[in-house]
Amino acid sequence: MAQIELPYGNRALPVTIPDEWLGEVTCPQAVPPAPDIPGLIAAALDHPIGSPSLSQLVGPGQTVALIVDDYTRKTPVPQILPLMLQRLLSAGVMQEDICIVVALGTHRRMSQAEIVDKVGADVAKGYKIVNIPSSVDSEMVYMGRSSNGIPAWVSRSVADADVRLALGMISPHLVTGFSGGAKIILPGVCSTLTVDTFHSREADNPTNQLGKINAPLRRDLEQFVGERVPLDFIVNVITTPDDEIYQCVAGHFIEAHRAGVTYAQEVFGTYVKRQYPVVIANCYPYQYDLWQSTKGLWCGELLTANGGTLVLVTQAEEGNSNYPLFPHYIGRDPDELKVKLDASEVEDPKAAASGVLIGRMKQRFNLALVSDGLTQADANIMGISYYDTVEAAIEAEVARLPKSDQPGAVGVFTHAGIMLPLVQ
Repeated sequence: MAQIELPYGNRALPVTIPDEWLGEVTCPQAVPPAPDIPGLIAAALDHPIGSPSLSQLVGPGQTVALIVDDYTRKTPVPQILPLMLQRLLSAGVMQEDICIVVALGTHRRMSQAEIVDKVGADVAKGYKIVNIPSSVDSEMVYMGRSSNGIPAWVSRSVADADVRLALGMISPHLVTGFSGGAKIILPGVCSTLTVDTFHSREADNPTNQLGKINAPLRRDLEQFVGERVPLDFIVNVITTPDDEIYQCVAGHFIEAHRAGVTYAQEVFGTYVKRQYPVVIANCYPYQYDLWQSTKGLWCGELLTANGGTLVLVTQAEEGNSNYPLFPHYIGRDPDELKVKLDASEVEDPKAAASGVLIGRMKQRFNLALVSDGLTQADANIMGISYYDTVEAAIEAEVARLPKSDQPGAVGVFTHAGIMLPLVQ
């Protein structure tokens, strides 16, 4: 029997698979962390790509919005943020003129403990922290409409700043090809209306966009940011599978991002032998809730054979906390839901657009769920199978196959939330 450990929340989940059923186990590349992280960050800040340095961008009397990603991302902000702040202060920016803005998008507010964990205790105590989700319309400012039709309702703290800086990470992303760069603005600090307008376009892309550098929605958000909410400077890191810093890029929000994508491909791009009739997609590190966990579907989809089964494995400690209608949209007919979406007849366009895409997956193969935080009832609403353990899912799904197809039938992704499978 093959013994596998899947990262699962803050622990390892042991899984046993019969040797004759196991095709392959796919993990991110084992890259070493940077040996000198402060030196790496300093070098990126001192030699920005396609941009003046921070000391040239800012000066006395200016206000700065420094945007950081939220609790759903593993960016090691405390290792980077002090170095950025030091440069701002050295350039003459007053501490009281610097605002740390958490890019929540449509996620919930962060708790005070989460804020301290994200930015560090000294920064949390010494700087203004803005922790406002997209739903608070009174904190949004209209900055016009982009030429590609997206209304720019943006967090007041970002809209009013003289200089906008961003700190985040780059990994494969299901909608925009890769995370990072301008994505911290849209959806990060925009209103629900703006986010819904943007995300509803997901349903217009019938193919998997994971790892595509020029994904249509990546182009859309960069055009939006360039025209309506200029982002002056980014710092993006690429981490190892153990969440340690591997590389860092800084500078122009597009040019530096593309340089970072090359490093992300080194870490997260992994060749696999073939597609499999049974695929285990462990959603780590995006396992907070149902919405985050579905990131693993796009990785698993690339490995799942027609008519097979993709088993989503997630702790989902917060259950389905942010998008109550999401399971219902997943359970609907995707073509009918798309008609409703196009006619603006859905209550949550963002969740509906993702429901359309997942519904289309279900037309090609079966979906199943193993989770502590999501239930049989949740799976029933989504129209998918539910299993108590990964072993039970494998046993049941392999048993459905003809005997001749059972040897080597199972492919496993240990980190499906961040991996980019490349089928040989």
